[in-house]
Amino acid sequence: MTALGTTPTTSAPTRVFADALADHVGQRVLLNGWLQRVRRRRGRLLLELRDRSGSIAAVALAPDDDGAPAAMPAPESAVRAVGTVRATEAPHACMLDIEQLELVAPADTPLPLDVASATPEQRLDHRYLDLRRPERYLVFAIQTTLEQAMRAFAIEQGFLELRTPKLSGGGSESGATTFPVPYFGRTASLVQSPQFYMQMAMAAGFDRVFEIGPVFRNERGVTPLHATEFTIAHFELSWIASHADLMDFEVALLQHALQAVADAHGSEIERRFGVPVQPPPHDVPRLPLVAATKIVGQQLASSIGESGARLIGRAEQALSKHAHEQHGHSYLFVTDYPAAARPFYTMRSNDAERGEADDPSRSFDLLWRGIEVTSGGQREHRYDRLCQQVRDAELAEATVAEYLDPYFLQMFRYGCPPHGGFGIGVNRLIMAMLGLPSLREASFAFRGPGRFVP
Repeated sequence: MTALGTTPTTSAPTRVFADALADHVGQRVLLNGWLQRVRRRRGRLLLELRDRSGSIAAVALAPDDDGAPAAMPAPESAVRAVGTVRATEAPHACMLDIEQLELVAPADTPLPLDVASATPEQRLDHRYLDLRRPERYLVFAIQTTLEQAMRAFAIEQGFLELRTPKLSGGGSESGATTFPVPYFGRTASLVQSPQFYMQMAMAAGFDRVFEIGPVFRNERGVTPLHATEFTIAHFELSWIASHADLMDFEVALLQHALQAVADAHGSEIERRFGVPVQPPPHDVPRLPLVAATKIVGQQLASSIGESGARLIGRAEQALSKHAHEQHGHSYLFVTDYPAAARPFYTMRSNDAERGEADDPSRSFDLLWRGIEVTSGGQREHRYDRLCQQVRDAELAEATVAEYLDPYFLQMFRYGCPPHGGFGIGVNRLIMAMLGLPSLREASFAFRGPGRFVP
């Protein structure tokens, strides 16, 4: 260590984080972090040190070499500082009087990233610098708390946690394309969803299963809401009566998980992002798609897909705004999408042997703050009807012959129970929770078209 002022005492310093220094006034402490700012004034160094929790002002005697001022370390250099915490006049404020400062790793100059003026692509190119700010750290502290709370709640409710394969022989959803992967002379695909494996667990009698892990979508569009790799929390339940049971469970799950986030990080979220954490109420409204299109159809006709089959963009925002005006919160289930707008495995509400494409299905999306954070529904578990729905969907013959027929459909021939499930986009949920402008901000290392580094 380099001595800067006072003579060190023999007592070992207590390691603390910047946000806890006020609890150690008068004590000798050790702070590990980065030099955020430094300037020389009247024989002293005025510094601002930063760690993962925040920043703190510090002061030290300026070193010299034979009377000549020594070069000051560059901002973002990694340092260890030992000193005594001193209270200042500002309420709840303090300063560190440094007695020893060790330059652990100097930062080259100039820095390759100016966070204040950098473009989103520049920030992603130098993500290791972009992530150093405490508000970036908070995003992933929130993700850790959120996933831990989901996991704890599900296990308490009798769920098993699975680890499903990420390489598969085919796609798991009609309507979303896959990434092909060479596989020992054949072609596999990165999984779009763990759902088919979750349904295998239903056929095996596991009753309740979940997984929190990565999925891959060949999404070629560049939008704030899409990524080619993201985290999904998928839950599948057997012996349900309808998709209403799934919505009931999801509300209870999110109430528990978001309350855990509020308890652990609520005050810091409001301070850094300016939004409260708002767990859903027990009675989240459920609006059939037909009714939803009547609310937004005339003013946002361009935001509704063909035949009113899907809601996109501004329509979802308008519905969340409508929910907030009516109920004081922006949670809303949109239900009963037409069968043709949902993947082939979705159960139709019409129990006739042969349904029509515009028959409503037992499906739902959950909107929050204008963002679709969940998609789910009851699955068709009856073999004959599922086979008919595969035919109606007119899927590629190769997909049916090589994957669906031998490996998926066969699971339903031997007594599969009624079941269903949903997937929560964890990154989207955090994006909605914090009011972030893009999924990039809720992804540790974002993946999108043309972006697979660092």
